[in-house]
Amino acid sequence: AARRADRRPVAGARDRYWVLGGIGATAAATLGLYAIFGAPGMKDQAYETRVREWASAPEALEPAQVAAVLGQVVKDRPDDRLALTMLGAARFEAGDPIGAASAFRRALAIQPDDAQSWARLGESLVRANGGAVDGDAEAAFRQAVRLDPDQLGARFYLGDAALARGDRAEAEAMWSPLIAVLAPSDPRRGELQTRLAEAAR
Repeated sequence: AARRADRRPVAGARDRYWVLGGIGATAAATLGLYAIFGAPGMKDQAYETRVREWASAPEALEPAQVAAVLGQVVKDRPDDRLALTMLGAARFEAGDPIGAASAFRRALAIQPDDAQSWARLGESLVRANGGAVDGDAEAAFRQAVRLDPDQLGARFYLGDAALARGDRAEAEAMWSPLIAVLAPSDPRRGELQTRLAEAAR
């Protein structure tokens, strides 16, 4: 138990597999562009034309392109919470977790009861910290679960952090709802159960 308590909680590449209930950030941001086209504040006609051209072939858009477009939209509309959350998602997918965290923080300043943005902020902080669940990330995940107990991605990270410090009871409390929604044949279910069983030894 002491050895487990000394371990730093680290999220690996496989942890993306655990973020349930979300949609692809690039697809979400692309769809969001359609709602932004007709909005006031798009003063640069050449820029608007370029955005429309990109949106005519959404399957060709790269996350960095989406992030660039949304970054300009947010400059024009700094209080647009939806645009900020889409910008955060696009930056995350483009490999800019620090920029993503900044966008989610701005969105949360506008609407602090948005559980999904708290969870995405936590994920961005984990990635920015090299995969480690630090105090700021854990606080974001806790706020997400407090606002919405069904934030399963946040529950995964909180359980992972709890196991790392040797708190099996907390990990079980966080992971039980996750285990409940996974089919018996789902390998993720078995992995969670195995980790909890090993922590009990």
